[in-house]
Amino acid sequence: MTKLLYIFSLLFVFVSCKTQKSAIADNINEKTQLVIEYSQTAGYGNNPEYEIQLFSNRQMYLTAKKNLDKQGKYMRTLSEKEYNQVINAFKGADFFSFKDEYTGNITDLPVRYLYFNYNGKEKKIKDYYNTPPELKELEYMIQSFLDRVGWEKLKW
Repeated sequence: MTKLLYIFSLLFVFVSCKTQKSAIADNINEKTQLVIEYSQTAGYGNNPEYEIQLFSNRQMYLTAKKNLDKQGKYMRTLSEKEYNQVINAFKGADFFSFKDEYTGNITDLPVRYLYFNYNGKEKKIKDYYNTPPELKELEYMIQSFLDRVGWEKLKW
């Protein structure tokens, strides 16, 4: 009888661990969607080259490639207020109504890409030249995170 109780106890532990592990994995997959991505090439000159990614769990990642005071990968967690301000700015600017590309005949500028994923809709915009002021403001807002405190260097 004791052996039977012991076997049922072990079986219960194994089943509950597996169920809990899959629930955690499902929860992580739900929370870690890329919401915003901004990247910039150096172009000709000393322009910074980097990428910033913001995920739905409010974690922001910076990959600093060149011409920045940082080099490598960094992470910071946005406050709920900061996160909501960023999302509301993209919604308020009606991001999905912008054209997919803003270009011109000039060849030495950095190329900027801005991506937004919200409520099942996603869009990526190539910004090179002749950008609408509302889109430029969104870029400046994301760029402003470069100068904020709280970046932690990731060690891989």
